[in-house]
Amino acid sequence: MKKMIKRAGKGRFTDFFFYHSYLGNRIFIGLVLSFSVGLMDGLGLAMFIPLLQMVGGESTGADQESLGNFEYFLDSLRFFGLELNLVTVLLIILVFFSLKGIARFFESYFAMILATTLSKKVRTKAVKLIGSINYQYFVKVDSGKIQSTLGGEIERLTTSYRHYFAALQSMMTIIVYVGLAFLTNPQFALLVAIGGTLSNLVYTQLYKKTKLNSKKITKSNHLFHGLVMQQVHNFKYLRATGLIGVFTNRLTATIADLEKRARKIGFYNAVLVSTKEPISILIVVIVILVQVTYFDASLAPIILSLLFFYRSLTQIITYQNSWNSFLNYSGSLENFKDFVQELEANAQKNRGEKQISEIQTIAIESGSFSYGEHSFLKNINLNIYSKQTIAFAGPSGSGKTTMTNILTGLLFLNSGKMKVNGMEISDIDLDSYQSRIGYITQEPVIFNDTLYNNVTFWAPKTEENLIKFHQSLQIASLTDFFNNLPEKENTQLGNNGVMISGGQRQRIAIAREIYKDVDLMVLDEATSALDTATEREIQESFEKIKGKFTMVIIAHRLSTIKSADIIYYLNEGKIEASGNFFGLQANSGEFKRMVEMQGVN
Repeated sequence: MKKMIKRAGKGRFTDFFFYHSYLGNRIFIGLVLSFSVGLMDGLGLAMFIPLLQMVGGESTGADQESLGNFEYFLDSLRFFGLELNLVTVLLIILVFFSLKGIARFFESYFAMILATTLSKKVRTKAVKLIGSINYQYFVKVDSGKIQSTLGGEIERLTTSYRHYFAALQSMMTIIVYVGLAFLTNPQFALLVAIGGTLSNLVYTQLYKKTKLNSKKITKSNHLFHGLVMQQVHNFKYLRATGLIGVFTNRLTATIADLEKRARKIGFYNAVLVSTKEPISILIVVIVILVQVTYFDASLAPIILSLLFFYRSLTQIITYQNSWNSFLNYSGSLENFKDFVQELEANAQKNRGEKQISEIQTIAIESGSFSYGEHSFLKNINLNIYSKQTIAFAGPSGSGKTTMTNILTGLLFLNSGKMKVNGMEISDIDLDSYQSRIGYITQEPVIFNDTLYNNVTFWAPKTEENLIKFHQSLQIASLTDFFNNLPEKENTQLGNNGVMISGGQRQRIAIAREIYKDVDLMVLDEATSALDTATEREIQESFEKIKGKFTMVIIAHRLSTIKSADIIYYLNEGKIEASGNFFGLQANSGEFKRMVEMQGVN
């Protein structure tokens, strides 16, 4: 089935295949239910013609010839022993419309199940894909696009499916009614179908314009969300420099563009809604006049066929409205497809299969890293051993942060080798390696949750985990802080730790890595944003864990790396010298000048 859909998957069927890829063959169950609704309704309507004949006194039974080819349906009823009198016809009508009601219930409920299933699967896939992207792609990705896609765009995608499936449901009902109309009076039905097809061509350009504007709305939404994020993030700068008004004007221009696009789509929708029914009735009137005037056709089968066609015309209008509504949201569908393809193309590859249970040694041999034409690291050679503390020092742009990104598996050498426990990083499962790494940055990561969840990363609150939690707090010098909290481990820390101080945020980040029981602790300018007193306190916390972990430190303030076993001095991507704090001063004039400038004793 999927191969057949793929072969047909051009034009409108491309969208169908997208939905089918998430919902599977369940989507066909929904269409069968829609077909059943139309069939029960059509058969019930057909019985009104013999009913009207009886009420009009033409006969006590149904006049089969007046029904045209539909007489075969009455013959089938008689075959089952049903005599078509007034009571029988009324009961048959009741049965068909009752069955229609049952089918309608299951159709409506199942459509809701499909829509919620699609929303769940699409969101789940998007979240997992974002979690799988590699770091090199992440640093250049449009954050506004990610936020917009995960938020409003997925809602719009789900809405697009609702309208798309509603259009398919209408189409299934149209097929039933048109089929019954052809069965009753093929000539009349054929003329109406030709007229309907010709009228539909008039709206083709409107559909194209609607879809084009929907895509432009999606792009404008991405731009708007990105600008809002930048305004919030850079508010202090914008306000202090008097640029907030200029930036606000940029935002309002984007809002005006969104409104302009939405109005265009609204105009096209209004044209469709207002003209579709009058044009459809005009076609029917012309065909009836042609049938009666030139073909001497009997009115009874025409009226029955017209009854089916009127139902189908109503469904055609519903279909056109649903389809146009789908086009309004189709830009979000196209955006999500592109979004998924982009994330899949930039997914982090776990590279090898060898598992790491403990990081014992890390070695870089003749390692170099460049991005584009810019070289960040050149011919790096170093060895890191278990429980050793090493540090990287050097001027801004010397390659310190790039080095830690290489060591943590965020980036990979363009040439040379990086080995962990003697195995090349390309042979190692990255998840198993990175799970053994603790990472503390200048801006500590604090989640908008409780102290316990921030430290344990949502571990179950068992007695064993609580003991480990308190031990981590003690090592990170947080015991006094904890004892003064009214709600203890259930204390909410606020968005990015707004409820606590910078030093407390840093200690909580340390406690989290201690709780994880990692092997390698990376400290990337971990104290540079703190005042001198708080820095000294955090440094004492680091001294407590020295020797318990392998530690890699990037430091701007050289006082924080005095006790490191080895300090590597980097300049322009090269290791120019290495040694302990005092030995490096003797070997490197540049490092010695840095020490003197900072007044480190």
